[in-house]
Amino acid sequence: MKKIFSTALAAIIVLAVTAVPGFAAEKAKAAAPAANAAPAAAPANYWDGWTKVYSLDMFPECGVNVLGAGGDDILQETVDVYCGVKPGGYVAYINPKVMDIYKKKGKKYPDGQVGVLVFKKIGAAFTTDIKDGKPIMDVKAIADGKSIASKDKGHPLNPETCFNCHETVQKGVCKSHGYVCGDVVFRTK
Repeated sequence: MKKIFSTALAAIIVLAVTAVPGFAAEKAKAAAPAANAAPAAAPANYWDGWTKVYSLDMFPECGVNVLGAGGDDILQETVDVYCGVKPGGYVAYINPKVMDIYKKKGKKYPDGQVGVLVFKKIGAAFTTDIKDGKPIMDVKAIADGKSIASKDKGHPLNPETCFNCHETVQKGVCKSHGYVCGDVVFRTK
């Protein structure tokens, strides 16, 4: 009789345990609302703490002459090169470590990260670094910081296109300002 009673009690305990969710199942269920919460913020980009120096809320369409609206040759060339990408507005940032050089329209920047144009609409950032006195330009994804530069010659998102423009536009004004020139006409001496 004792054996039958023990077997029945064991069966009841087994049924009770299997009918009630376990601790892990309850934890998973409790965590489910957190899984449905908003996704984590995108990883920080190295320029997030840099100084915002200028911005353009909207990017002009192809064929727009910005010279009559107060723009300069640099802005006109920028519009002509990038309008086909339809990048939307942008924000320009300068590394605080080089801000004095930037404000003085300096000609030479030290090696390192210098400036970034962030185009949120297309999820890209145009970066300018200096290495051995030469500009290293790239196009990086805002989401993960990886290069998304085009390898196609003449493509607006090819770093060679960036370099060629910065080397030659407005009779070399970009080159003479350390390749950081988007707003050179607005900076004070």
